[in-house]
Amino acid sequence: MDIPAKNKWILVIFSALSGFINGFLGGGGGVIVVALLLTVVKLNQKNAQATALLVILPLTVVSAVVYLIRGSVDWVPTLWVTLGVVVGGILGALLLSKLKSNVAKIIFAVVLIAGGIKMLF
Repeated sequence: MDIPAKNKWILVIFSALSGFINGFLGGGGGVIVVALLLTVVKLNQKNAQATALLVILPLTVVSAVVYLIRGSVDWVPTLWVTLGVVVGGILGALLLSKLKSNVAKIIFAVVLIAGGIKMLF
């Protein structure tokens, strides 16, 4: 896939913002990456979500190492949450592969809206 030079810079700038948000808040940067991939690269919803997960992985590792070095990780909840996240991640990836892109887009939007409303209250 060929990406015009202007769009490459848009991707780099907003991806840097995504990295900052993920490192600062501990998550959420993937939402920006999905939006970038949908609007700038014109991927379909399923490919954008799958690609965003792969893009966020190294960012998550780097951020986690920084927090580990600073002693900011509580290991007991980390182990339990990791177990749940791995199981949920496998199930979610399997489900995404079976859904139509439009259905994935609706679910993505509903989850974002519900999360935003929950954060407000």
